[in-house]
Amino acid sequence: MSALDCGPARASCVLLAGLALTALAATPSLAAGKPVMIGELGIVADAPFYIGVDKGYFAEAKVEVELQRFNSATETTAPLSTNQIQVAGGGVGAGLFNAFARGWPVRVAMARTRDMPGYSSDTLILRNDLASSVATIKDLKGKKIAVNAPAGVLDYMVGKMLEAAGASYGDVEIVYMSWPDMGSALQTKAIDAGTVVEPFAALYDERKIAFPFKRAADVLRDPPLEVSVILYSKEWVDSEPEQAQAFTIAYLKAVRDYYDAMKGGPMRSAVVDILAKHTTVKDKGLYDRMQWSYMDPNAELSIANLRDQQDWYAGRGKVPQKVDVEKMIDTRLLDAALLKLGRAETK
Repeated sequence: MSALDCGPARASCVLLAGLALTALAATPSLAAGKPVMIGELGIVADAPFYIGVDKGYFAEAKVEVELQRFNSATETTAPLSTNQIQVAGGGVGAGLFNAFARGWPVRVAMARTRDMPGYSSDTLILRNDLASSVATIKDLKGKKIAVNAPAGVLDYMVGKMLEAAGASYGDVEIVYMSWPDMGSALQTKAIDAGTVVEPFAALYDERKIAFPFKRAADVLRDPPLEVSVILYSKEWVDSEPEQAQAFTIAYLKAVRDYYDAMKGGPMRSAVVDILAKHTTVKDKGLYDRMQWSYMDPNAELSIANLRDQQDWYAGRGKVPQKVDVEKMIDTRLLDAALLKLGRAETK
């Protein structure tokens, strides 16, 4: 867990982080081992990987990295477990908890994306013709809602939205389909609403197909929705701790550039250029029309939401054996990076 969550053990946690940082400073040449293989998807959530490469943060840390494109985060599960790739982003969902329950040799190193007010990519969209008859989430009773995958973070999102409104998951009909397929399904009225991420929320709104009805951050605020995390191969961290530490520091620098750009700061233009170069969102103007996902500039996790998500999936029979969430997490490298770089203020 992070230094903020150490409780009575906080002093020892910080001491461990300090020792790791001291070791890194004493042996900088060890950072230059075999290349760090990064599993990436070409999505905005992978922004710090691309920023770190293009801005030279990894090179500055003497860490050679190689980007390996995957079609989905699920495809990175096996390569992470065998240390064929060392780093990847992973979505939170039943599959993540089930993997750890089976002894997956991977660790959650830090936060990746979450939903916060004004920076909430995860969205429940509603058909335009239903705007006058569906005023609240409770009015969705009996409606057909599309979700991209079962027992994933958007399944959880819509379930929690319904519960917050005094309704239940069983009050709606859930169907599963991809985000691109939801557009035609909304147009033909095969579905009434859908759970999407950006840029689909912005694009469907612009095309007058559906509008953002509720963002995740409109409802899930305390704790906020933790959407995805950064995963490290345990074998890599154990065998190449100095390289892993150097990588973490460089990655955190890139996260802070993203945070500045997300907030409309001086880095925005350069970051948009990098994202348009590396991700599937090529239209630079679209970055001003969609809501960006939130990245914590200190990369700290919302452990409370991780626990709540696991409980929700378990309650629906999707997590047969619950795992101790804290045992999934190892933020010693992040703690050391924060000691070196200092904590960033959130605005």
